[in-house]
Amino acid sequence: MAREHEADLLQELYSTGLLVGLLVDEELEKAGVPQALFSFLGWVTRLQPATPSVLAAETGLPPTTIRDYIRRLVARGVVRKIPNPNDGRSYYLVLTSRGQTLSTRGWPAVVAAYKRIAAHLDRPPAEHLAASRELRRAVMLALAESDDREPTRAGRPR
Repeated sequence: MAREHEADLLQELYSTGLLVGLLVDEELEKAGVPQALFSFLGWVTRLQPATPSVLAAETGLPPTTIRDYIRRLVARGVVRKIPNPNDGRSYYLVLTSRGQTLSTRGWPAVVAAYKRIAAHLDRPPAEHLAASRELRRAVMLALAESDDREPTRAGRPR
């Protein structure tokens, strides 16, 4: 049985995520880049062309939230849907030129937030990244156990 203080890991992860959001939002504001859905736009940028199900698996967001975010980003003209040639019911999301511009404009803010954090780390950032990815994978596997999603080889739910 885990000792009580070991569960503090979850509180630390949760709080760290919130604090990272505040720091990145601060940098985005300085750069004059809209903060709304910027993190989700980053996932689209990183994974494009991406299906909604891939975005849900990567972000952990429920399908209803994914659909809402997609609807809002399409309405703003920053992403567009392209048909999936292998599945007529599905589509891929890609950035529009406006979305690419927004992503490119916001990237320096993300880098600035990273530099601010890195200046205070006691260990190399790569060590933290590896640990964060391991923790993310473990959380995804734990979620897969609770909702019967079968994990893939990479540990991500399908």
